[in-house]
Amino acid sequence: MLTRLLALAAVAPGLVAYGKKAPGRAACTIEELFESSVSPATEIASSTDANFSSVVGPRWSAWEAPAWSGAIKPATEADLQKIVQISVENNIPFIATNGGHGPKQGQGSFTGININLGSFNTVSIDTANNLVTVGAGVKLWDVQTGLYNVGKEIQTGNSICPGAIGVTIGAGIGMMTGMYGLMIDTLKSVRMITAKGQLVKASATENSDLFWAIRGAGVNFGIVTEATYGIHDQTNEGNVTAVTFVYAAASNRTLFETMKTFDGDQPAKLSFQTVIQFNRASNASQIVVQLWYFGPVSEAQPYIDTFAAAGPVVQSVTYLPQTDLYYQSETAGVCDRGHIISAHSLGFNQTVVSSYEAHFADMTAFYIANPSFAGISVFQYYSNKQTLKTPASETVFPWRDIQVWWLTQNQYSDASLGPQVDKFMIGQRTNLQTTSGFDTPHVYFNYAFGDEGAAAWYSAANLPRLRKLKSIWDPNFVFGNGAPLY
Repeated sequence: MLTRLLALAAVAPGLVAYGKKAPGRAACTIEELFESSVSPATEIASSTDANFSSVVGPRWSAWEAPAWSGAIKPATEADLQKIVQISVENNIPFIATNGGHGPKQGQGSFTGININLGSFNTVSIDTANNLVTVGAGVKLWDVQTGLYNVGKEIQTGNSICPGAIGVTIGAGIGMMTGMYGLMIDTLKSVRMITAKGQLVKASATENSDLFWAIRGAGVNFGIVTEATYGIHDQTNEGNVTAVTFVYAAASNRTLFETMKTFDGDQPAKLSFQTVIQFNRASNASQIVVQLWYFGPVSEAQPYIDTFAAAGPVVQSVTYLPQTDLYYQSETAGVCDRGHIISAHSLGFNQTVVSSYEAHFADMTAFYIANPSFAGISVFQYYSNKQTLKTPASETVFPWRDIQVWWLTQNQYSDASLGPQVDKFMIGQRTNLQTTSGFDTPHVYFNYAFGDEGAAAWYSAANLPRLRKLKSIWDPNFVFGNGAPLY
């Protein structure tokens, strides 16, 4: 018998956030509350149970980790509907997760339950119609490898372990953005559970307003259980030219000047990211550039030569299958769980060399002053020409004009360093905004810290329509933890 009480908040101080109990309902355990309404295959556990770790959804970062009071792993959509209905009826807050890559400021105070979507892990590929349908428990790797094996491909994020649907409903950027646009641009339809526990479909022809909203602000409107995407024939037989350069600190300006030459003129097949990091062995900052070209080495050579002219101390060229590519990224640390890692982000429309130089100098000083800080600062360059072909009005994601996506992964072992890291990185974000090329902050929600606000994530222009839809589909704010629209 489980011991964690849910319905009577007063019984357990840690559960006060659940609010008042439902009329006529006696205090009960999480098992008693849900078990009779779901199928036997659904797993349920209190945070104090021995099996809790196998039921709760995995989490990438220890930063702002929720204090889950319990977890449920539904086996079917019908189970998930019941879980949502019962939770809402009993004022029990919840967050549904898959890969656990959505940490946001303030989630550390969350004391509700986790809904682990890991059982919805099917991938169905229709090669004849160029479609793939994935469940809410599917990781990007499942999609990448499944399609590769049948000669197809799709634009995804740059790693293998985040949840495919979770990445999508925040917009979905990655190495293939230049060729195909955002993940939401190839999304055809979804099945989702609403705040009423109803199962609905959304597409361009069915619940089209809802379909607009979930393509960029999906966390605010329900739990997507299944998504169908358009897919593409493999480029270059599924092979990629991948080049890694390492530059000493003294070469930073030359490198930044090289990067600037791609502003407004980046080929669709070329993506690259620049990673500022600190080498503790040499006690110096360095910059790693990873260049990816979706074609043979011969086609990529002019771009390789361009970066080679900036004077790297290390250069390596490999030609590899797409499925191996996602292991090579410097941001693949999103699969390394359990560390304290926060993130800050901003979008740019231009490369301002002096601004990058100042940021590099500030990062170096911070590394030296804080030996336990092991974070990185990343500038991701993807051509936006394909992204801009989708009208801005078609999806809620507003920032299609971004050319450079800045992301920090702030890793540190000493938790007491957190406030200092946040202050420093927020300051860097403010500084970089002044030369971003945009009048207002353009923030990619999937990379967000959580303090930027709805206008920075979705644009001020989209907020009236978003809020109206919120009042229709989720008037009691069941969804949207860490992503408020107000």
